[in-house]
Amino acid sequence: MGWDGPILTDSGGYQVFSLTELNQIDDSGVAFRSPRDGSKIKLTPEKAVQIQMALGGDVIMAFDQCPPYPASENEVKSACDRTHSWLERCVNVHERSDQALFGIVQGGCFSHLRKESAKLVSSFDLPGIAIGGVSVGEPLPEMHKIIREVTPLLPENRPRYLM
Repeated sequence: MGWDGPILTDSGGYQVFSLTELNQIDDSGVAFRSPRDGSKIKLTPEKAVQIQMALGGDVIMAFDQCPPYPASENEVKSACDRTHSWLERCVNVHERSDQALFGIVQGGCFSHLRKESAKLVSSFDLPGIAIGGVSVGEPLPEMHKIIREVTPLLPENRPRYLM
């Protein structure tokens, strides 16, 4: 690539969100057809981390499920549970000490789910944490509310990434 500066990679969670009509999400990962050639692809948390490790990113992201806005509380809760389960799988497969694996807080516009997610993701003691699931169609005041509520719940001594 020719770039010798810091590199941040993404797991593909947002791309899964943006290609909703092409994928099927379950607890094992996401199956979808390539928008280029129609071939079948299965992206798992393990594969997402392995790809990012191979790319050599300095900061890499755990695989997450980003629910669209609006989504029901049950849909968002399910996505949070899946994201948290996938985070554990990402942590277990991450092997490179020269890469910082960040977990991602989800929870849609539901304050109690955001707080629960922030607490759980913070419990992994990762080098940084991202706030995901914003700018996915929610009104700007809702996005600002999410950021105001979640930020104080994150470890003060770790970088924060507003996705």
